[in-house]
Amino acid sequence: MPVERARRRLGVKWSRYGDDVVPAWVADMDYDPPAAVTEALHGHLNRGDLGYASMSADLPEAYAAFQQRHHGWLPDPSQVRVFTSALHALEAAIWNTTEPGDGVVVLTPVYYPFLDAVRDSGRRLVDAPLDPDGWRIDPDRLDAAIDPRTRVILFCTPHNPTGRVFEPDEIAAVADVAERHDLLVVTDEIWGELTHGPRHRPLATCDERFAGRLVTLGSASKSFNLAGLRCAVAVVDHAPLERALDAMSTHLQGAPSTLGVVGTLAAWTECDDWLAAVRVELTARRDQLARRLAADAPAIGFEPPEATYLGWLDFRATDLGDDPARALLKRGRVALSQGPKFGTGGTGFARVNFATSAEILDDIVDRVATTVAAAVA
Repeated sequence: MPVERARRRLGVKWSRYGDDVVPAWVADMDYDPPAAVTEALHGHLNRGDLGYASMSADLPEAYAAFQQRHHGWLPDPSQVRVFTSALHALEAAIWNTTEPGDGVVVLTPVYYPFLDAVRDSGRRLVDAPLDPDGWRIDPDRLDAAIDPRTRVILFCTPHNPTGRVFEPDEIAAVADVAERHDLLVVTDEIWGELTHGPRHRPLATCDERFAGRLVTLGSASKSFNLAGLRCAVAVVDHAPLERALDAMSTHLQGAPSTLGVVGTLAAWTECDDWLAAVRVELTARRDQLARRLAADAPAIGFEPPEATYLGWLDFRATDLGDDPARALLKRGRVALSQGPKFGTGGTGFARVNFATSAEILDDIVDRVATTVAAAVA
């Protein structure tokens, strides 16, 4: 997408900063969504069909079929509940299975709204940092973090911001801790289709010890660039939460709009070819980022992600300080996500979104490299 067209977009990515800033922060792609999605949306608009959503009941079956095609997992549609967003479902799980002061485990660095959700609910963050040497799960550290009032583990696979696809032994460690301490696991798997080789394995298929204590979050938002449609699902395999949601006011559980449902259904049922093509494009941009950084900014540490379109950049060997994204915005007029916001392990890091054109990505790297070089001049 040419930068001139991107700047005409009204979404937050391109509108938050001035026209002299190149945005590479929030997780939206600079690509058009699938034609089947926009055609479905246009059909409803052309008919003036903007009443209350009538097709939400079709989402569980569509999601189950999509998961089976892509990951060999067939979730029970009767356990699939519809929410406005994945974070909405995550917060509903926390509110309905914990009390104020209860502990919720986070494996940091992690998508920072996880941290906000725990704090805002009056629950207690239980930090089990990933090992910064490869961002692996440390089983002993995870187990040692659990205390008598810990109730939930928040998981993210593929992982945001590092792009890791966790190994079977790491997943087994989470299952072991969850079983021994009787913990609910809420797993955000909205990046599962955007891998660069390693296959995503839904937690529900990885270990039988997750059975009965798992909530899996899903959405078409990342894979098909539809975040603004506000539609997600949660597979609730946890009897206490199922009962709590059944007793909870339906209005508090929210509902996606008609267009959110229509667009999501089109994505999950008609757009596999588009998804395959965008994965090729994203891998090419990932590799471009790796080449450019190695050649023009070798002081920046970068391990190409196994999944997502996010790069977790290590600026600790540069002179940009603890929050390099702040310096990059001010001096280089390029907007990355601030590493410290992602919790333990984020100091000295910044997250870059490389889901853009080759030309815009070159501009992003040029600005980053120039800023780093000027800082040591």
